[in-house]
Amino acid sequence: MGERSMINPTERTPIIAIASGKGGAGKTSFTLNLCYQLSKLGKRVLVFDADIGLANIDVQLGISTMKDLSDVIQGFCNLEDIIARSEKGFDIIPGRSGFEKQPFLTTLERRDVLKRLRDIAGSYDFVFLDVAAGIDNEVLSFTKFADRTFLVTTPDPSSITDAYALIKLLKTKHEKENCEIVINQAGSLPEGKSTFAKVRMAAEKFLHVQVPLMGIVPYDRQYSTAVKLQQLTSIAFPNSDATQAIEKIAQVLSNEYGNRTTGHNVSRMGA
Repeated sequence: MGERSMINPTERTPIIAIASGKGGAGKTSFTLNLCYQLSKLGKRVLVFDADIGLANIDVQLGISTMKDLSDVIQGFCNLEDIIARSEKGFDIIPGRSGFEKQPFLTTLERRDVLKRLRDIAGSYDFVFLDVAAGIDNEVLSFTKFADRTFLVTTPDPSSITDAYALIKLLKTKHEKENCEIVINQAGSLPEGKSTFAKVRMAAEKFLHVQVPLMGIVPYDRQYSTAVKLQQLTSIAFPNSDATQAIEKIAQVLSNEYGNRTTGHNVSRMGA
């Protein structure tokens, strides 16, 4: 993964977008397992389900929430009022799913939500945005807002192509060059390294952008089994290769930010 320096722990809480240029890359499962591993390290973690219109993190975790982002948008409550505590040790902000009247946030709504999110981020060590797969304007807006972006891709050629497309749009439209690559569902370590090399070389050659490797997560049949059971692989199969790979990524993140001091003043539903 390369040498990484520790970030000043007095800096503001990092907000990290986790994106993928194509659906099916395992982005949300990776996000939730990473959140769990960080919580195991004693970190306070919040994940915002930013897949507006198709939000389903609460479903994947088997959580029943009374309120979601639509209630905030309509002015019925504040953003902190819909924060729910999962039994996995981290908090979630449930997104808005199946809202046919308006499946996307307006620019003003998105700005307001992100401002509120930044306001409450200081109560956590890490905040993750699980954005929708693809390269639409909403995805670009969330990744532009984030301090860092983890781009999840697989060895599948179309997934690599779409990952490059997202890197290109972030560079050309927002002048952002902070994508870090996660190779998911790699058949082997050499395949994972080869996949990363393809993304890196394309980004360097055509965009003059450096994209570091955040980690390689091997393909694991137990991964999909855990999803069907509404379980995290890290819990259902703690000794699996995928779990161990995500543990390493969590440890890298934890080491980068050192020991942060957070203000624990956010009330949570069900806490």
